Amino acid sequence: MTENEPVPEQRSLAAEEPPQDPPDAAQAAVWRNGLTAVTALLAAVLVLRGPAELASVHWSVRVLSAALLLAGFALLVRAVLLAIAAASAPAGQPVSALTPVRRLAVVGLAVLGATVLLGWLAPAAPTPAKLIQLTYDHGIICGLVSLEPDGYVTVLPDPGQAPNRITAKARTLVPVAAVHGMTEVGVCEPPATLPTPAP
Repeated sequence: MTENEPVPEQRSLAAEEPPQDPPDAAQAAVWRNGLTAVTALLAAVLVLRGPAELASVHWSVRVLSAALLLAGFALLVRAVLLAIAAASAPAGQPVSALTPVRRLAVVGLAVLGATVLLGWLAPAAPTPAKLIQLTYDHGIICGLVSLEPDGYVTVLPDPGQAPNRITAKARTLVPVAAVHGMTEVGVCEPPATLPTPAP
């Protein structure tokens, strides 16, 4: 063995174990394009459907759903920005790891999915009682109406209505035979002219 020949035992371990290659820029570009398309599609669906999907649920569910939507879209936008940065890294330089992009995308989609399930499974808000303006032999009375007991129309006061000439002050029983008409109203307000009571 000559003096110029390398000794096998002295070779560097670094040459035998090359460093792992960073994620390829093409893979980052795929993630960038896919996440951008998914985020844009979900945003378009949200804009087109509007708040009508959650209109029938309790206000607390609507507030929670709005917070979850904001959080989910924030995570997806963050994932898109990281993917853009990874895909646009200069040639020859290592590309940022895609692990944070994957995690943010999965968590963001999971949050949006939970929001959809919440909207589906949440109990409906109680339907407000309808106010009825009832015209009968002795004038007009307005309030919450029930058809019990038999032969009578029961008019109940609504605490949310301002007191006036036609707002029911107490539980009132009106015989069905004395009723001339019933109209559903949003607010108990006396009409411009009141009918003349029967003698």
